[in-house]
Amino acid sequence: MDFDCAKRGSLVQNLRRALPLSAHPRAALIGFLRERGVVTRGKPRLVVLDIFDAGAAGGLMCRFAITEDGDVASFIAPLAQVALQRKHPAARLRVGRQRQPPPVAP
Repeated sequence: MDFDCAKRGSLVQNLRRALPLSAHPRAALIGFLRERGVVTRGKPRLVVLDIFDAGAAGGLMCRFAITEDGDVASFIAPLAQVALQRKHPAARLRVGRQRQPPPVAP
């Protein structure tokens, strides 16, 4: 088995466990979406719904939806064109709980 293929497969599986992920499009993807009239202005928030390996020709790809869009249409783009939110919402909740002082016993 090719080592790079194994690493990509492991990355895909780890990312899939964290789905859905919040993200925003990078500049090239924003331009692509604007050219097609999907996005008019601003930087839309995205929800990554799936991540998969398209092989050597395509690399890692993702299926996403635009959260501000009333229609529930999904799109496919290279994962490199999507900036994932750095912290998963559940991780933020855990950090918030750790920062709270423990309850004081009466």
